[in-house]
Amino acid sequence: MSRKPTRRLRPRTIAWISLGALSAVLVALAAAVAIGGFIAQKELRAAVPVVSKMQEQFGSDDRAALASSVSELQGHAASARGAADTPLWWIAEQAPFIGPSLHAVRESTVAVDELAQGVLPALVDVDPAILRPTGGAFDVNAMSQLVGPVSEAAASGERAADALSGVDLQDTPGMLRGPLSQLTGAVATLQPALSRANALMPQLASLMGQDGPKNYLLLVQNNAEARGTGGIPASVVELRVENGKMEIVKQATSRSFKNKRETPILPLDGDVVKLYDDKVGRWSQDMTSTPDFELSAHLAEAYWKESFGTSVDGVMSIDPVALSYVLRATGPVKLKTGDELTASNAVQTLLSDVYARYPNNADQDEFFASAAVEIFDAVSSGDFKPVAFAEAVNQAVNENRLYFYPFDDATRGALAGSRLLGPLPANEREGQTTLGVFVNDLTQSKLSFYTSIATEVQVNRCSATPTYTTVMTFANTLDPLTAEGLVPYVDTASRYDKGTVGTDLQFYGPAGGKFVNAALDGVDVSITTGEHLGRPVGRMWIVNPMGTQHTLAVKFEGEPDDGGTVSLVHTPMVNPVTATVVEVPCGN
Repeated sequence: MSRKPTRRLRPRTIAWISLGALSAVLVALAAAVAIGGFIAQKELRAAVPVVSKMQEQFGSDDRAALASSVSELQGHAASARGAADTPLWWIAEQAPFIGPSLHAVRESTVAVDELAQGVLPALVDVDPAILRPTGGAFDVNAMSQLVGPVSEAAASGERAADALSGVDLQDTPGMLRGPLSQLTGAVATLQPALSRANALMPQLASLMGQDGPKNYLLLVQNNAEARGTGGIPASVVELRVENGKMEIVKQATSRSFKNKRETPILPLDGDVVKLYDDKVGRWSQDMTSTPDFELSAHLAEAYWKESFGTSVDGVMSIDPVALSYVLRATGPVKLKTGDELTASNAVQTLLSDVYARYPNNADQDEFFASAAVEIFDAVSSGDFKPVAFAEAVNQAVNENRLYFYPFDDATRGALAGSRLLGPLPANEREGQTTLGVFVNDLTQSKLSFYTSIATEVQVNRCSATPTYTTVMTFANTLDPLTAEGLVPYVDTASRYDKGTVGTDLQFYGPAGGKFVNAALDGVDVSITTGEHLGRPVGRMWIVNPMGTQHTLAVKFEGEPDDGGTVSLVHTPMVNPVTATVVEVPCGN
């Protein structure tokens, strides 16, 4: 039987069939991505109010309601990830133009899902009461039980952060940008804190004195007289911690130490002397002048040992603004004087009113000592809201108002990269560039209370080597009427006319960079330059009579491979400091 000859398809027909098949696949792919995108945006938008609700529930005792919200968030996050984290979606990401947008959406849903499924459940299981002392002592054994939950949460936080690495939310559709910004912002906030807590957990028992008492110095920096990391350390407290129990051993003031020394109490690096003078080591009030808190810690230890013969295991620092944050958690505290310190009046009371009421130094010292004891007692009693307390501490760290430098290598290694060790990172993380500007008052008064600062970093990437220009506007807001009512201790007028503020400023460039030039009120000026902490530094000096301001600008050159996020750290002042980063547009 003969076979019927096979009819061959013509090339044109094959082409049309192939094109039709490809079109069908593309239509199906587009439909799948469109449906997935619709579901993802719907679920992510629904997750935002749940996260807002959870922020309040974390601070309450209603753990059942919090667990219910976590479950609800997990449902939205899983649905969003299920819709976007698919093979078809990944294929669509390879397309030009829309690829980066699809990639940003998918990775963001992965990060939010890791937050919901891994980070939050581990933290919900932690009883906040563990973070409160009982009878003046923390339960170190109970706190050690946090190792597992913190480790689990940190691992999930790392996966979430990895998913977000390289993601630019500007690539996401407009309708998703807002929700994703809020949700991924939670990841960006939690992940570094979780990683640091996870690294610190093995050292926690030792830090809390379980293997023997630990002695720490606490410097209370007075921002009314500015210094690099805050203000003069006019009040110093020795704290002892043993088996979780904290107590104040001794209190001192700057008058307790030998000042006006002929030579520094410790040898100083030549660059430090060039940029800050050797008074950093000759006056205890100046040991916080530089952003190198390691140096401040060793100077504080040397002064303390010389005066009291006691060795310490580390040095902490805080300022009255940070104390006002703590008072949000503890509530008002009553002082022996009858005054009531609150979150809203602490800064005004401690940095201004006290000088008008107590012209005598000894009376001021007594008032500050009473405030320190009462706030310490409020914390050690455990009568505070643990979540609010944790938020206060986190805010203080983020604003460079809280430092801790331990002298043992293991604990210091666990804190590596943390702002607790100092405002400028010893080693920049990849994709990060940090600049700094630090304020040192030269007036020998308490007039920093009346100053205002605004800062801006202008980033220019228009050539192979980027440049960074830090611009600071420094204002003296005093008016003649207010100045007339200031007591001599607040405005000594010993170095300048009454109401005039003299200021020493140190501008730090990017790690490995170079100083280019400086300008004062738009006019190029010659300034002192040097290198410190692996960075170029420019030192400027200004004088501000009442009601005047100056604008200072210092330009640095970076390295060709600089990129990513640029940030500015600065002296934490009494009044808030604005800090913005501006990218200079290139050509037309």
